[in-house]
Amino acid sequence: MFGKPTAESRARGGFALWKTRGLFAEHMLRDEDVKHCVPRPHHDYFYSSVRFYVPDEKLCDVLKISGSLNYDGLKKLLTARCGAIGANYATLYLGMAVASGKLTIAEVKKDELYPRMISGKVMSYDKMEKEMNAMKRANHKKYAKELKAEYATYAYKKCYTKRKRGGAKKTRKLNTRGKPCSSKSYTACCPHMTPDADGRYIATNETTVLPVDGREIRVHTCCKPCGVSMKTEADKDPAAFKRHYKPEATDKGVWLSNRHTGERVQLAKYA
Repeated sequence: MFGKPTAESRARGGFALWKTRGLFAEHMLRDEDVKHCVPRPHHDYFYSSVRFYVPDEKLCDVLKISGSLNYDGLKKLLTARCGAIGANYATLYLGMAVASGKLTIAEVKKDELYPRMISGKVMSYDKMEKEMNAMKRANHKKYAKELKAEYATYAYKKCYTKRKRGGAKKTRKLNTRGKPCSSKSYTACCPHMTPDADGRYIATNETTVLPVDGREIRVHTCCKPCGVSMKTEADKDPAAFKRHYKPEATDKGVWLSNRHTGERVQLAKYA
């Protein structure tokens, strides 16, 4: 049906994989025996996948259709694993219909719709494929943004910031408690410590008074050693302190940048 496999392994436990165009993204035949007793005893070994976004609020209902139906939230692939491609059609049809709101899980469970779909008693496979293509087009139009997301929307609500090639990691000016640097009157982020692996500035806990251009300011840091290090530099090498923290005086205090990212993160008040 699909021609020469895109990839294959003829070893025990191997597979044949076909990357396809049209309704399905791929099919895979695996050398395995997954026993399944619903709707009657049989063996699963053939996978078919459709690129289709399943909304978060529909995911649990979609997965309740069958243990042979799975969803990859990163690839946005809805996959059926059955014992024949016809059963995969029926399983995916119901999954897409529930995800689209055309059917509810209660309607699928009522009157054993799932086994009747698999046996072809509800509609022909030609009609099923036509409706599946229509649902896929509507889904891709409605959820174009979600389909491009590089995260599973049911697990996370946004991406972490990406590291620029050859440069420092760009941050979103949040601290390690998830609070913006602007909270606590712009004193929530440490200007001395390196941001964490997720690009978040270290949350502040301590204060230290140090001199800047003849006036004293109260700097908020994550720990006392950071404050001591900043004060020592401000006392002994003011020029280096200015290069590292880029102080900018205002009526309310002095803006300080993080020494590692160069981003303005704190407004240190006058002591």
